[in-house]
Amino acid sequence: MKIAIIYSTTNKSTKKSCRMVSEKIRADTQLIPIKMAKKDCLLNYDFIILASSNNRGKVQGEMKRYISTNLKTLKGKPTALILNCDENRDTEDVLNKTFTEELVNTSYTSANFGYELDENNFMEKRKINKLIKNDEKLPALNLNEINRFIDEINTMINKRVD
Repeated sequence: MKIAIIYSTTNKSTKKSCRMVSEKIRADTQLIPIKMAKKDCLLNYDFIILASSNNRGKVQGEMKRYISTNLKTLKGKPTALILNCDENRDTEDVLNKTFTEELVNTSYTSANFGYELDENNFMEKRKINKLIKNDEKLPALNLNEINRFIDEINTMINKRVD
């Protein structure tokens, strides 16, 4: 089985979580940044995973355009959705805003992996310092949710192969 993981991100969390998923899925996986994803590339894969960050309710326009351009093809293929955003937000609402309600309803599974702040980014470093100063917990990727998602995908792969 060939799986495409198409991702868009404004920081490194989404790429990092997609790499983790890619390494643990028991199939031929290809990580594809949204800028490199072409319409016809969807036809080369048996399963599509779309991943996007959602920063303060803002969705990357590239992912929205890609989905709207390719919605018919995406709905005709098995898909899964990954979201990287604050886990305290209403995940269902953010999924619908990021990937469209139509795609969310037809996807095999979806998950919110949380996010990390990039200490090499000046604005995020200020946020980190503020959180530390106030003794607040730094955001982190949810490894349990990542592993649950990977297990679901691997279970689906095993059922399709058997």
